[in-house]
Amino acid sequence: MKPAALIHVNSIDDRQIAELLGAIEVKQAQVAELTVAVEKLKSEVDLFQRRYNAHISRYYLELDKIELETKAYRLRLQLRREQVHEEEIEARVESCFRASRARVAADEVSNAPEPTPQADKLPAAKPKHLQNLYRRLAKRYHPDKAMDAAEAERREQLMPLINRAYREQDVQILERLNLGETAFDVDEKTAAEKRAALQSELRQLNRAASQLRLEINRLKTGRTYQLKQQVEKGKETGIDLLTGLAKDLERRVKASRSHLARLINMWHKS
Repeated sequence: MKPAALIHVNSIDDRQIAELLGAIEVKQAQVAELTVAVEKLKSEVDLFQRRYNAHISRYYLELDKIELETKAYRLRLQLRREQVHEEEIEARVESCFRASRARVAADEVSNAPEPTPQADKLPAAKPKHLQNLYRRLAKRYHPDKAMDAAEAERREQLMPLINRAYREQDVQILERLNLGETAFDVDEKTAAEKRAALQSELRQLNRAASQLRLEINRLKTGRTYQLKQQVEKGKETGIDLLTGLAKDLERRVKASRSHLARLINMWHKS
């Protein structure tokens, strides 16, 4: 990359082009920082969601299953009091709760632990476009080429992201980080063509930065992130909200199971 500050300015056209190149460099840095911020937020939210599912969601799922069976046995008992035939009772129960049972079953699948990922391995072959993007970005953001400690730290945050995007074939991230690069290869164009090309690149970078800010806002206003913030604030005051909620739900599950057991006993005795 040719820094805009090193371009010799000897005309109005040169000055305008140098200003555009400078703006593109600034915006590229913004997009890179925002991309890192988005991916970090996603990782934090995903990690908290898995923790929540492991400690809390299973109790809500169990309560849903118990509540569903409780309603089913109440209906059985009501139909038996109305002297409905046994086979008809089961048919009515199946018809009444089919959709609810399917929903609970789907929730159970979605809350099942994910399989342990295999060790990361680079695929034997990659599409040429993906390879070119990766090579350009790896060359551009290699920490060894940083001019100072702050720049080295920024590159050390970006390189794992670039490597992961390449591994997972996430072209969107690679293309976003590559925005603006063609702006530094406009030597063979006229001044007007250069300005148009640079302005186009700058618009793309502005759009990317805007989309990333919207994504950060979406993540931060989401229910999972808000709950994560509440849990972290509770920890600061010595309160473990998730453990407290889990204990409360465990008591509710126990009480609901006892109630269901009584209904099942009534059904078998009647």
